Amino acid sequence: MALRIRARLLALSASFVLGAFATGCADAAPSAAEDISLADDAVTDVNHSAVKRQSIGNCWLYAAVGWAESLNKSATGVEQNYSESYLTFWSWYDRLVNGEVTGTELSTGGSFGYGTTLMSKYGLVSEGSFIGEEVSAEMSARQKAALTYINASLKTGALKTTTARRNRATVKAELVKAWNLSPTVVTQLTALFGSDFSKNLTTISGGKPVVNTAGSITKRPTEVAAQYTLGAGKLPTKTTLDAAIRDWRVAYYPSTSTARRDFQKRIQRALHDRQPVIVSWTVDFNALDGNGAFRGIPAVPGHQGGHLTMLEDYEITKVPGFGTLPAGTVETRKAALDAALSSTAAITFFRTKNSWGVERADRAFAAPGHNDLYMDYMNGPISRCTEKADGTPDLTKCSPEVPFGNVVLPPGY
Repeated sequence: MALRIRARLLALSASFVLGAFATGCADAAPSAAEDISLADDAVTDVNHSAVKRQSIGNCWLYAAVGWAESLNKSATGVEQNYSESYLTFWSWYDRLVNGEVTGTELSTGGSFGYGTTLMSKYGLVSEGSFIGEEVSAEMSARQKAALTYINASLKTGALKTTTARRNRATVKAELVKAWNLSPTVVTQLTALFGSDFSKNLTTISGGKPVVNTAGSITKRPTEVAAQYTLGAGKLPTKTTLDAAIRDWRVAYYPSTSTARRDFQKRIQRALHDRQPVIVSWTVDFNALDGNGAFRGIPAVPGHQGGHLTMLEDYEITKVPGFGTLPAGTVETRKAALDAALSSTAAITFFRTKNSWGVERADRAFAAPGHNDLYMDYMNGPISRCTEKADGTPDLTKCSPEVPFGNVVLPPGY
């Protein structure tokens, strides 16, 4: 496994993150003085695309899009910058017209599976083709502004009634306003998906797809190249994103120590083969230390929530014949990597490529854009608490929870 040493960044976190697998994952907006220009991914073991920064609770889409970008980069050697805003737009449309929004706030949460479903229904669009100024931005300001608009519309505006929310034309009009889409983009989307967006890429008539994406800004998953391996040690296979959507599967973290070590080996094998593994885990920001690590169980629960990120690396000790294989050091010896799969070896931490930006004054990173998840924390259990109205944990309503939720793996691992 390739690993690279990076300087440690000292900072402090206080932002609230929500939802990984079935909920949202919010992140605070930057101060006006913060630099949010696009920066290159600092560690390149897995063929990741650049680190981005979420501004609302859609980490699940950043993970899913990053996964697609990684598979495409491995296939083509070219890094694409696909739009999370585009898929966020469609997730809101679906939820509104399907009657999933009943209150006065739009849920921004989701899952990897929902993210790939959106790709299958609406395809992928490059960042600049949907919202021009986002092509070189690390974080989308438009997403947060759109969410503010839609929540106001749900409360007192055009979407305040259930009937209005079920009206496709009304929902389309409000979303176009919320996202401040250019006339050119609206024309393109209308040509593809209909005047009220009632069609999508899976709509079939007479045994054939209704929507023709030729010459449009939208690419079907069948039009996006992807490369991944179909089992440990096998040669990479070039295919398309739709095959990857079918092939990759969720694996849940087990409860016994032996089963957990076997589960970790599956992850290790995938990382050895440079696969973009996605991890679902529970965040408690009171566990975050000054070096960007979630190191152990916090004495007092802090801001909590689920989170979905991509794995980059790991550090392991007690490797027979090799001792410790540290994160941040290039390891290309096959014997060492094989020995790291020993049942007696012990994972110290997994390193994640996160969607919290690259370098921030308010948050630490193990390496720019990356956080370390120590097994002492991931195995827990932590005290998972319900949230009060002000967003703080209710310490009288807590229950034990193992932070390590699940991973998404390629076939054969």
